[in-house]
Amino acid sequence: MQEKPIEVVLNDNSSILMELPGVVGIGQGEYNGDPCIKLFMAKKSPELPKQLPEFLGGYRVIVEETGEFRALGE
Repeated sequence: MQEKPIEVVLNDNSSILMELPGVVGIGQGEYNGDPCIKLFMAKKSPELPKQLPEFLGGYRVIVEETGEFRALGE
């Protein structure tokens, strides 16, 4: 059960999530029609799922491999 809006949960936990090895971004998404927290990884590692909660603030945590993010024009 979500106690806070997803934006608040993301804001409250963004620095902790961004410190995880390989995390290049965080955001909100949708999983089976429900809001979720997405962790964008440069490359998924087998160790990462062991470090993550299945839910954060009542929202499911989903890991997506995206590669590195770069600003346009770089």
